[in-house]
Amino acid sequence: MSVVGFDVGNESGIVAVARQRGIDVVLNEESKRETPAVVCFGDKQRFIGTAGAASSTMNPRNSVSQIKRLLGRAFADPELQRDLASFPFRVSEGPDGFPLVHARYLGEDRAFTPTQLLAMVLSNLKGIAEGNLNAAVFDCCIGIPAYFTDLQRRAVADAAAIAGLRPLRLFHETTATALAYGIYKTDLPEKEWLNVAFIDVGHASMQVSIVGYKKGQLNMLSHAYDRSLGGRDFDEVLFKHFADKFKDEYKIDVYQNARACVRLRVACEKLKKMLSANPEAPLNIECLMDEKDVRGFIKREEFEQISSPVLQRVKAPLEKALAEAGLTTENVHFVEVVGSGSRVPAIIRIITEFFGKEPRRTMNASECVARGCALQCAVLSPTFKVREFEVNDGFPFSIALSCKPDSENTESEQTIVFSKGSPVPSAKTVTFYRSNTFAVDVVSVDADDLQMAKKISSYTIGPFQSSKPEKAKVNVKACLNIHGIVSIESAMMLEEEVDVPVATTNETLKDDTKMDTDDALGDPAPGTDENMQESKCSADATHGAAENGKPDSEEISAPMDTDAKVEPLIKNVKKIDVPVSGLVYGALGSEELVKASENEYEMALQDRVMEETKEKKNAVEAYVYDMRNKLYDKYTDFVMSEYKEGFIAKLQEVEDWLYEDGEDETKGVYIAKLEELKKVGDPIEIRYKEWAERSSSINQLVHCINGFKEVALSNSQAFDHIDMSEKQKVLDECSEAEIWLIEKQQQQDALPKHADPVLLISDMKKKAEALDRSCRPIMSKPKPAPKPQTPPPPTPPTESPTTPEPQTPEQQQQSNGAGEAEEPTSEGGAQDQEPTAEQMDTDKPDGWAEPSA
Repeated sequence: MSVVGFDVGNESGIVAVARQRGIDVVLNEESKRETPAVVCFGDKQRFIGTAGAASSTMNPRNSVSQIKRLLGRAFADPELQRDLASFPFRVSEGPDGFPLVHARYLGEDRAFTPTQLLAMVLSNLKGIAEGNLNAAVFDCCIGIPAYFTDLQRRAVADAAAIAGLRPLRLFHETTATALAYGIYKTDLPEKEWLNVAFIDVGHASMQVSIVGYKKGQLNMLSHAYDRSLGGRDFDEVLFKHFADKFKDEYKIDVYQNARACVRLRVACEKLKKMLSANPEAPLNIECLMDEKDVRGFIKREEFEQISSPVLQRVKAPLEKALAEAGLTTENVHFVEVVGSGSRVPAIIRIITEFFGKEPRRTMNASECVARGCALQCAVLSPTFKVREFEVNDGFPFSIALSCKPDSENTESEQTIVFSKGSPVPSAKTVTFYRSNTFAVDVVSVDADDLQMAKKISSYTIGPFQSSKPEKAKVNVKACLNIHGIVSIESAMMLEEEVDVPVATTNETLKDDTKMDTDDALGDPAPGTDENMQESKCSADATHGAAENGKPDSEEISAPMDTDAKVEPLIKNVKKIDVPVSGLVYGALGSEELVKASENEYEMALQDRVMEETKEKKNAVEAYVYDMRNKLYDKYTDFVMSEYKEGFIAKLQEVEDWLYEDGEDETKGVYIAKLEELKKVGDPIEIRYKEWAERSSSINQLVHCINGFKEVALSNSQAFDHIDMSEKQKVLDECSEAEIWLIEKQQQQDALPKHADPVLLISDMKKKAEALDRSCRPIMSKPKPAPKPQTPPPPTPPTESPTTPEPQTPEQQQQSNGAGEAEEPTSEGGAQDQEPTAEQMDTDKPDGWAEPSA
């Protein structure tokens, strides 16, 4: 299972992968850690990433960048209209009111949605990850800005699906940065909160978040942002400054030339980086326009002066984040600055003055989001075991459900289901009282925010039929999933049925149903119960009691005597599922998503075919140059002069064809052309190779022959067990191989180098292998094992011993005295003596040997 984190920025993308030793940032094909988020369309293929950035200068009209600025935004959005003024490519309004990017691809004009373009960038980053991991990549975590709307989040999810990815979570970039910062901290307090402010100044936006840390957890306190404040705004200030300056000094208007605009913007970006480290910097561009070289110079003070309108906007997000967190600058313990645009010294000075403390840079400014996404993917993946660290993220917007009551000429009423800061993910259930099918809209209540569309989606609840004359009670479940996308998951109609009465003592009637439920996905978050609200869309008097929490129940009256009892009726609640159908404004439908996936597959296949075609063309070109050089050098003696001149002429003909008619041929044509050349060139290469390696092959065969001959003629005892007939067979095999080698060698020495060889390396190798197969089994035959020896049979005793009778003490004394007086002679008592060695020898069988000790 892949564990990959993607940070798709406005200008570039970064890929981080989780390994057993930690998080690594993956290098692309140019060994760089950042890959440009650029798609360049050509007449035959696309160029994405590094290749797209290299082609964008020469083909600006068909090079698309800053794709995140187009994603999920209406064409009429004023902020988008300001961005379009600086884009070199053409953007038009689509039939649904959203932008379409136009480019010339495969010889025709094509229109692409921002979702398709983002899918192309993700496909390129996916390929980089797969090349590093040597495995397919599906599961991942993608970083998104916290200010992304519901439609923008859906667009990112759709783009990931088109690219063949399965995002486990769309992770807020601010939260990813906070996770990458806190999970490695071992000194976090256990009781009191450690508050850290994160300021991310990217290429096109600024995000501020304040996070509270405790041991093993982080709590997102506030989000604030400026969607159009980033490093590119400073680039634009420099661009306008020098464009006006060059118009006055050099009489050129770069606005009239798309390529000149691209080159000047690139130069201004480099100039901004130089001013971040130096008090002054020059700008030089050769042949910017009309074959004119331009030069400029600017100091940091002048740069900050012309950038003052941009710098004045830095403070507003800081104030908003601090106010929403309910903290003061003294309560913020540390300030961390990240993002590529945060290197401008003027921004750091403003942040320092606001918080009263120097910002820190303990994290990599460009890679922290990708690392945090990889960590979150590792947490969600069963492949890795990650340190326990709780992430309490909050939703940055307020979402409400809007509906119209049954009565006409009544305005829609809204019920907030997910307030700002709600936990992600979570779910809410809202109760409606309706008599038939009704519509519910999911809207944003942040009306002052231009990016947040007022109406996100619309759902139709029904049809349903109540079995009672009064309005039916319908519970609608709204979900905020892990990606921060809001949807209505289900609806259920509740009907109360009267059951048998149960006698009870006089007690106050109690409610038997709950009007609202609040189901959290995962662990419940603090403050969840306060967000449980009931829709007030129905103001009918017959259900007023129910809306106030009092169930519609009946009471049975009884005579008022001392034993009177109240018998309430028990109601069973019948649950009936109600169909739900929805429409998300601006999102891709299922059929459109499938079609977009098919288009991406076809374009990727075309790119792969073109890359393979380039490889084959390059192979033909490399063969022409290499073979021609070798024909004049080391191959000159291995080809006849007349054939050499003809082959050189053929190579020159193919070279001319490559740069003329063969410039745009197919892969099969290049393969056929290479095979045609190799039919002439391969025999020459074979003759040279045989000549170069022949001596070493002869030595190897001679060594093999002499080795077996020496062993077969050896007088060593180690080979005495081998029959002479078998040794002679080995000698015959060696003699035959030796004679064959001598004959072939004499024939080869008589031939010129340009003739086909008769003594081939492959033949000598086969001869050595055949000799080894026939001789080695004979000469490596093991010695036979020695025959086992038969042990001697046991010798039977001559006479069985007798047991002496018991004696009295007097008899024992007499016997001892007699024994001391005389010794038995050889004649006397011979039967009681042991047999001598000579006697035993006479009884040994023939061939018997005395066993050694």
